[in-house]
Amino acid sequence: MKPVVVFEDFVPGAILGEATEAFDPALAAGWQRIFGPRPADGASIALVMMMRAYLAVVAPRPPGNIHARQRFTLVAEPQSGERIRTVVTCVGKEVKRGRRQVELRAAGAGG
Repeated sequence: MKPVVVFEDFVPGAILGEATEAFDPALAAGWQRIFGPRPADGASIALVMMMRAYLAVVAPRPPGNIHARQRFTLVAEPQSGERIRTVVTCVGKEVKRGRRQVELRAAGAGG
């Protein structure tokens, strides 16, 4: 079993890992189970893939993690059947007002 990922493990500039996933019917069906029968659009699926990559790479996490904010930039939507490789990098970390904060970047690309 992997050790729990803690604040001390994050090194600014270091790649934490990567995950690859396909935008396939099973992923779209999972999205529809949550949001209803409307079609899963590429932007929503890109966000799902980014979060799933983060959850796979930064694991296991200790209890009490707080996701404070998120900024999402989409250059192109993934297409059905496309495999997306997402690399998770530690951009920075700091202690602010007594709280440990980590900034991560998850960058995905298809092909």
